[in-house]
Amino acid sequence: MSVQFRSLLLELSKLHLTLSKTQQLHALISKTHLSYDPFYATRIVRFYAINCDLTSARNLFDETPHRSIYLWNSIIRAYAQVYKFADAFFLFKQMFRSVTKPDNFTFACVIRACTENFNVEGLRLVHGGVVVSGLGWDSIVSSALVTAYSKLGLIAEASMVFHGIPEPDLALCNAMISSYANFGYWDKGLQLFSMLRTMGKQPDGYTLVGLISSLVDPSLLEIGQGIHGVCLKCGFDSNAHIGSVLVAMYSRCQCLDSAVRVFNSLLQPDLITWSALITGFSKSKESEKALTFSEK
Repeated sequence: MSVQFRSLLLELSKLHLTLSKTQQLHALISKTHLSYDPFYATRIVRFYAINCDLTSARNLFDETPHRSIYLWNSIIRAYAQVYKFADAFFLFKQMFRSVTKPDNFTFACVIRACTENFNVEGLRLVHGGVVVSGLGWDSIVSSALVTAYSKLGLIAEASMVFHGIPEPDLALCNAMISSYANFGYWDKGLQLFSMLRTMGKQPDGYTLVGLISSLVDPSLLEIGQGIHGVCLKCGFDSNAHIGSVLVAMYSRCQCLDSAVRVFNSLLQPDLITWSALITGFSKSKESEKALTFSEK
């Protein structure tokens, strides 16, 4: 192995290169015809994308005759990351007609692009492609679909995707619970949580945050207290994020003694937690306590 070749591999293994260095390496692989190898082309495309030079990235992609799944994913992701969704979607459709077919990471990237572009029609087309490709049960794609449909307000579609998975993992369950929480379906979130425990799956911090966040009505205080008990039992009493949503929940329910106890247990409550507690005191017409906490 020549010194020049070893040096090239060393540079390509780095996480970041400047634009000028990327251009030098591009010239080198073009001169030695290594650009025909999708491995080298993929690395250079990624470096161009990091430096926001999509024109050079696209030119190299177009010049590469043998395009691997990694090269396709890199160029599609490059466009999606700078919100050039039309280009990302065009390449995705072009990929579908090529020898190399999309994998779960391709679909997840394009699904997120559809969400950020508020493209419901595009999302449904991509979902159809997922089914045709046999990736409907893939956890990465399913999680992306659940999140995407939820963000676009299509909670029924999100639920349909979720319930179509034979054995959803915890990450997917958390995504669905958060989706229910965002749209006020606390009861469905609670049902899913109960299903998780029946299946013997241990909830994590994201599970509990999603559940607690859904309890916006003061009449749900007793349920909130029950979930707080689960937090303590599972050892999440020192989790700052859970503590924060508990303070907010107790404050909304005007159970301020409990809110203060949780607040005092936090090492460094953030601004949102402070605001939730102060708002709780204000709504309960305990202006002196609200002022005391405001001055701390």
